[in-house]
Amino acid sequence: MQEVREKRGYAYSVYSALEPLAQPGPFVIRLQTRGRHADAAREVVAATLARFLAEGPTPEELALAKRALADGFGLRIDSNRKLAAFLSVVGYYRLPPDWLERYPEAVRAVTIEQIRDAFRRRIDPNALVWVRVGGAGDQPNAPSSASNAPPAPDAAATAH
Repeated sequence: MQEVREKRGYAYSVYSALEPLAQPGPFVIRLQTRGRHADAAREVVAATLARFLAEGPTPEELALAKRALADGFGLRIDSNRKLAAFLSVVGYYRLPPDWLERYPEAVRAVTIEQIRDAFRRRIDPNALVWVRVGGAGDQPNAPSSASNAPPAPDAAATAH
């Protein structure tokens, strides 16, 4: 978010997530950007991921993430629907019955080295798959609207 949106204004939102499945799932980075920014945004995303894989989060980034995840956890289970969703995760992944109670402290105990190790073992920067949805959009050499091609929407780029 800091590199793509805040510093450069390439996207309204950008985020990444590990998508847990029964088997190891994908690590996904998603953003939406204007066609003229798609290539530059992809380069920034790739460079940011490479830096993160090499260095891991900064102490400040880790502290912020821990606060958001641990201190905000109560808001993630503050309704029956949300609680049921988390309980289904507990059952699906065969987590211990007290997982919801232990989660905040487990988050607070995570170290930068554990994060570095986990990402290094699971994310191969040479095996990324980039998906770009959209057309030339607002790029300088985009086909004019007078052509037979429909106008292209803003591009969305996703790295898996």
